[in-house]
Amino acid sequence: ICDTILGLLDNNLIGKASTGDSQVFYQKMKADYYRYIAEFTKDENKTSAADSAETAYADAAKVAEKDLAVTHPIRLGLALNYSVFLYEVQ
Repeated sequence: ICDTILGLLDNNLIGKASTGDSQVFYQKMKADYYRYIAEFTKDENKTSAADSAETAYADAAKVAEKDLAVTHPIRLGLALNYSVFLYEVQ
């Protein structure tokens, strides 16, 4: 399921996102799904998924810092999920 959703995000949704809200939302979603994979796999698969999650969270954070207010719900959700990733996976 995670791979299917990641494919939809990469091939359809992220490239067509035109606003900061949607770009951050989809990048956060991508990072979250890589985090889910990293939480339940081991060794090289975990490392690869964690690296992909880190990249997607960082990409989302760059857009959020530029386009979203610090109190925007999507930006706050990104901060929460990124912190969970750093605590649970890294």
